[in-house]
Amino acid sequence: MRFHQTGFYKLIEHPCFFAIFFISLLLIDGFTFITVYSSTPFWIRSGTRLEYVGETSFINFYFFNLSKTPEPLLKVPEVRIFGGNSSMVRLFFENKIETRLSILVEELNGSTALFKVRLEIGSYSSTRDLLVNLLTREVWSLDGFPLGQTTIWIQPCKTSDRIPFVGQGNSTVFAKTSEIFYMDTAQGIQGVFILGSADHEEEYVGLYLNTTLTPLEVQTVKHFHPRIIFYDSDTFIMVEGEMGEDAILSAFDIVDLDTYFKLVSTNIDLGPQNLFIALLRLLPYIILVAIILITTFYFVFVRKRRSRKP
Repeated sequence: MRFHQTGFYKLIEHPCFFAIFFISLLLIDGFTFITVYSSTPFWIRSGTRLEYVGETSFINFYFFNLSKTPEPLLKVPEVRIFGGNSSMVRLFFENKIETRLSILVEELNGSTALFKVRLEIGSYSSTRDLLVNLLTREVWSLDGFPLGQTTIWIQPCKTSDRIPFVGQGNSTVFAKTSEIFYMDTAQGIQGVFILGSADHEEEYVGLYLNTTLTPLEVQTVKHFHPRIIFYDSDTFIMVEGEMGEDAILSAFDIVDLDTYFKLVSTNIDLGPQNLFIALLRLLPYIILVAIILITTFYFVFVRKRRSRKP
């Protein structure tokens, strides 16, 4: 025993011991980062499809004038227009309009994918082909114009992780995941993360119609508005939430819209349903049916038999 202790103490007293120890830790951390945070999402393949639905009451465009604004939106009854001569144009609708966002992965080339995205707002409909870096979530138009990052999915994470959400360098917007809970999704009751990006509220300035911004400038702590989004805990895909200042919307010249999108259809397996929660939700109905059956049995058989006795 003394021999092993002496050998151990001699080992840790060696000048190279701690250097080797810390290098080993860095290698382990680096391996974890590469395999977890720098891997392409396992669910993305050619043919992957996501469809979101919501309602819109206002839209902010990057346009400098109304001439570029989609005509079907200008013809919506009771539409109000703001900032026609400013750096941005806002359309406000008295009655909310149904909005659909459809995403299809057409091709994969290593860590780059070609997305076909279709946006429908009322009678307005438009389609864009976009290049997406699956490692960084960065998006470009086909002519190479940078549009920022998409928030359709996030990197794999755990509860209480603080992760880079959008932006770069000192302007990065970070978000934090909170506890997992269960909610109804397109595939039943699933576990979801609550992700909040509210820790930059002190630096947040907002968007003004007279401010000229690029899609990259919009995704900074000054202009990216705080929000809460729900992500599937198995695939890390957005199941409900806002998409204002998202790169995919920027592809349609939209800075922001107040739509709360919900995933209504996908061919991605979101993971197993939570049957226990499903059973708990059904419990009141099970109890009600049991009461009806017991009551019926009592009046039809027990009470009727008693009434026959002399």
